[in-house]
Amino acid sequence: MELDFFSKITTIFEYSTQSFLMIEVFLAFFLAFLFLLLNLKYKKKFITYFLPFFLLYVLISSLVIFHQDFFVATKEILKKIVEYFYFSPIPIYFLTVLLSFLFLFRTILAKTYTKRHKILSYLLLLPIFYFFVSFMIVCSENQISLSQITEIYSNQIALSLIQVSQVFFFLYLGTCFFRFLYHFSKRKL
Repeated sequence: MELDFFSKITTIFEYSTQSFLMIEVFLAFFLAFLFLLLNLKYKKKFITYFLPFFLLYVLISSLVIFHQDFFVATKEILKKIVEYFYFSPIPIYFLTVLLSFLFLFRTILAKTYTKRHKILSYLLLLPIFYFFVSFMIVCSENQISLSQITEIYSNQIALSLIQVSQVFFFLYLGTCFFRFLYHFSKRKL
């Protein structure tokens, strides 16, 4: 049964008002929202640190209670990531190439990036374009239709180009993530 958006909101509202516990949970999160709004004006450090730790406590408690389901879900997520990595749909591959172009364009124009960051970005993003052009040449030479996924995956060269390109893309995303964490922790600490 597929519900429209407003029916889904109505269903959630009806569920949330059925038990006293759900009303308490709703009020707790509504109070957290109000505290965050008030904190924008008063900037109290207690609220700034308490609410994220409270939400982390809720998350960890949920993971402890439902640890078996969490491991099953994590396994499924990793399985889907591996499937996307090894057998990436062509629209996803084209999206990663487009995102790589945008990242490279931003890196070239950015004045705040260090030389080391720019060099690392060039080393990780430019090969993606080399692999993409090579992929298009392989598809053209072998008369491979991009709409026929089985034709692409039956050609070892085309499949290898996609997979290695995805490795470079994920390496770039990983370096961006760790760079963000480094600068975030440096700013906060």
